[in-house]
Amino acid sequence: MHSDDKYTLKPFLKEKFRGIIWKVVLDEQEPVIAVETRDPENHISEYSAYNFETGTCLFKEQSVEDSWLWSLDKAHEGLIFLHSYISEQSPEHKGIIALNRNGALEWQQYNKTLQAVSVDGLVTYDPRIQPRRLELLKPENGMPIANNIQHYTSYEQDIRLPDIINNSKELPSFFPANVEGPVWVLSIDDKNCYAYHIKKGGNLTQQLIISQGNNILIQDNLEENIQKLNPEAFFISRHNLFCIRGEKREIVSYLV
Repeated sequence: MHSDDKYTLKPFLKEKFRGIIWKVVLDEQEPVIAVETRDPENHISEYSAYNFETGTCLFKEQSVEDSWLWSLDKAHEGLIFLHSYISEQSPEHKGIIALNRNGALEWQQYNKTLQAVSVDGLVTYDPRIQPRRLELLKPENGMPIANNIQHYTSYEQDIRLPDIINNSKELPSFFPANVEGPVWVLSIDDKNCYAYHIKKGGNLTQQLIISQGNNILIQDNLEENIQKLNPEAFFISRHNLFCIRGEKREIVSYLV
């Protein structure tokens, strides 16, 4: 049975961008999400960051010099780290730019590559030196801590991805009859989160449902008029469900 309080769950974070959302990363310790957006026509990359527990924008659509050659890497201790590439033809990373909470340049290292974020510092290496020699840098300023380290412990992130339901008989009664393809589902406490596609006007519409028992808390269109199934619908971190919608130009989160 549907609740009279349908659509009572409101977005906690809701932000639209000029460019297409290319990548998102989460700080493993602080409630910070960073977003990379790209404008393919003008070859511009921009970066934004938000505190997803308060909904506060830390900075929005900040760029760097030669931004198209840089990409979002990691978020750590309130800093957003970017990487470049050895060349335009190579996927191998080279260079580190650290942006602070205001989106301004905090420090940069053009001859270092960020491999991981550890409990002791940033694990980096110089891609010009073989075999690879790992070293630790201080996150806040990029200064060296230790050289030639052999072992490190990476931070683990609290990110949960949905499972797939292929049998329509397992779906709740409130589901539409014209579901196309599999359904992605993730349960958290007493709520169930679903993403699925329906046929509409010859194309597909991707929808999101968050329910509590038989009550629908939110039913929302993520993408309309798409040609193929989109498997990357949402993920959950620290009781926040994140999804990308609106032709991949809007990020939305719900506290679940």
